[in-house]
Amino acid sequence: MNFADIITRMIDVVFDCNLCELEATEKADAIKELTSKTKSLKMLSDPTKFQENVIKREENMSTGLGKGVAIAHGNCSKNEKLIVALGLSHKGIEFNAIDQKPVHILFLVANPPDSQKEYLHILSTIVGMLRHESFRRSLLSSKDPSLMNTRLRNSLNLSN
Repeated sequence: MNFADIITRMIDVVFDCNLCELEATEKADAIKELTSKTKSLKMLSDPTKFQENVIKREENMSTGLGKGVAIAHGNCSKNEKLIVALGLSHKGIEFNAIDQKPVHILFLVANPPDSQKEYLHILSTIVGMLRHESFRRSLLSSKDPSLMNTRLRNSLNLSN
């Protein structure tokens, strides 16, 4: 079994079709909103603890990468799958990003401690995609969440 097959088996990638627009404009509130509106994150064994882990990590160092993007992350239980959720904000979220500009694309990653290789692979793939302005624009202009889900899954080389 190759690495891509292992990732596909182990990962639960969520681009929640019920959530296209985040209302929160502050970092902690956006993290809580995305967690509470994403089915797989709500089903974590302790979603509140996960939120606290992410927010605490953000207090130590922001994951706002600049260009309107943040990839916040925190640990979840050892027995759970790696989960990636996506929230979009046209208003912008104050995230203390490296360029001091608001975040419009927020990825939130729940990372089991025994999935570091998979986590790093997914993280580098997401960062690579987000380097392209056209990709960022396509996410923000997407009106069809299922099309966005398919586009992201194809970019991550994951089966539906």
